Amino acid sequence: MPSDTRILIIGAGAVGGITAALMKQHGYDVTLVCKYPDLAERITHKGLHLFGYCGDQRIRIPSVATTGEVEGEMDVVFIATKATEMNQAAHASIPLLKSSSRVVSMQNGIVEEELAKIVGPDRAVGCVVSFGATMHEPGVLEMTSRGDMVVGYLDRGPDGVLEEISEMLSSVVPARTTDRIMSHLYSKLIINSCTSTLGAISGLDLGPLLKRKKARHLFIAIAREAVAVADAMRLHLVPYAGKVRYYSLLKQPPFWQHLFIRLFGWKYKKLRSTNLRSLERGNKTEIDFLNGYIVGKGEQLGVDTPVNRRLAQMVHEIEIKRRPISPVNLEDELLDEHL
Repeated sequence: MPSDTRILIIGAGAVGGITAALMKQHGYDVTLVCKYPDLAERITHKGLHLFGYCGDQRIRIPSVATTGEVEGEMDVVFIATKATEMNQAAHASIPLLKSSSRVVSMQNGIVEEELAKIVGPDRAVGCVVSFGATMHEPGVLEMTSRGDMVVGYLDRGPDGVLEEISEMLSSVVPARTTDRIMSHLYSKLIINSCTSTLGAISGLDLGPLLKRKKARHLFIAIAREAVAVADAMRLHLVPYAGKVRYYSLLKQPPFWQHLFIRLFGWKYKKLRSTNLRSLERGNKTEIDFLNGYIVGKGEQLGVDTPVNRRLAQMVHEIEIKRRPISPVNLEDELLDEHL
């Protein structure tokens, strides 16, 4: 892409804000859509405050509250909203697109199939984000862990444009292209369905959560159902982050399964579920794009997924205040029936 490539990032949360700021720092022409006029004004004139693994710094970025304030056409649009807001953001981006533009999804869960329907399959790009980030307050963002990113098209291999997008993202963390983006997306979806969802119903950070034997049993059951659905999709899963190898994990004797999960929980012991954070703020979760996606694909392909179905139902009950967040939820009788 030429040096005057125009980039729009929709979403000024942890992932979107850090991505926008570090791209801007590397000289890219970035505009940030951040939802609130006062926040847009502050980021434009005073900057985003970043700290953690990306260093403690303040970076100014031209910002607006809505896509309607953006003038001209964009070459690349990154959508870094919650999965629940992707549809609206994608529709809002359409007036800003050229036939050669690309729209990159940076959500948890899988939304890329819907994105392709909205902006067209030639424009849609999936992105797996594997660095940790937290928004402490609007405009104050922490990179909590390093990682990488993977980008790819749903229906074809990488091209020169995708390589350029990968180079842009390498301003943030190492990034690469793939011709198997659905495999990467689904692999991340499984780990989020195991950790973020169990954290949401229990209220526990990952370390205390995975110390519990029942939580580890549920982790294995979620993954087993998800892999069965992947098999029905004829989707061979890559290891998540090169470390979580679902096929070998599920073949191990229970002792080794539980040991691996305990160690995983210890390594990321302070990790707090994004779905739990949403519930604590009174917002909708991304459950329909995680366990709900597994359930939906299972129904289409004739694969029963009772544990994922029940967990999705429980999270929805918490959303509407019909169930409290509590470790007691891990002992749910309907879950026990399928362990």
